[in-house]
Amino acid sequence: MAYINDILKGTIEPLPDRISLERYVQESAFVTRYLSRVVKDKALVVYQVLFHLSWFETGKGEIIVPWARVGSFIRSEQGNIIDNHTTVKRRLPDLFEHKCIAVNRQRGNANEISVHLPSDIPACRELIDQEEREARVEPLTKDERDYYTDQGRRLVVLARDRHACVYCTTALTEENFVLDHLVPVAKGGTNRKRNLVAACDVCNRRRSDSDPVHFLRENYRQLISQEEFLRQKDYVEALLAESAGQSGKGEGEPPPYPISTT
Repeated sequence: MAYINDILKGTIEPLPDRISLERYVQESAFVTRYLSRVVKDKALVVYQVLFHLSWFETGKGEIIVPWARVGSFIRSEQGNIIDNHTTVKRRLPDLFEHKCIAVNRQRGNANEISVHLPSDIPACRELIDQEEREARVEPLTKDERDYYTDQGRRLVVLARDRHACVYCTTALTEENFVLDHLVPVAKGGTNRKRNLVAACDVCNRRRSDSDPVHFLRENYRQLISQEEFLRQKDYVEALLAESAGQSGKGEGEPPPYPISTT
């Protein structure tokens, strides 16, 4: 069975020398959101196959595979399986140029390949950092716009919170995240950016209108470590202080918390 699939099913425990489930979900989202803007379509398909065969199947970025097997996962525009190594190799230069992969040894039936994660690919990393910088540029205390209903602005909040649930640190994608009001609308909360955080659907429903810091303490006992609790608590309290105008720091917002990559 595939490593990530076994983790999802709970049949094995995560291994310290393999990618975490949260990191895998985050990097998968980076493939479509950022890497697709860096490499050509045909090269991207080859990368996606290699990403699956390495990180999903084994939890590591090292793989030994013939090019013909990579092509067996791909269909041409005419619907034919690309089961010859020549066609696959013609799509590799773009991946080499952008340092998406490295071939440590190339043989007919045993190519030793290192598949780099999107966040480790220089051009992709630049796009990620650029979006995060842009998300932090807008002065928080002066931004009165609606970030809850506008789709583009919703994604700004997701980027600010590093594509992770503020309450349990689960990795989020554009397809499965929700926005949670720190101060519920029923209690006077607004749709402004400083009153919104990215969350998973489970935490959003479980929290309801309870105090966000109190809810974090509940997750500390169940889902997150003490280190994660303290980090998330500081982050949420900083946002609440900004929202109430009590931070004393003037314009700006608290720095995004780091996401563990172990």
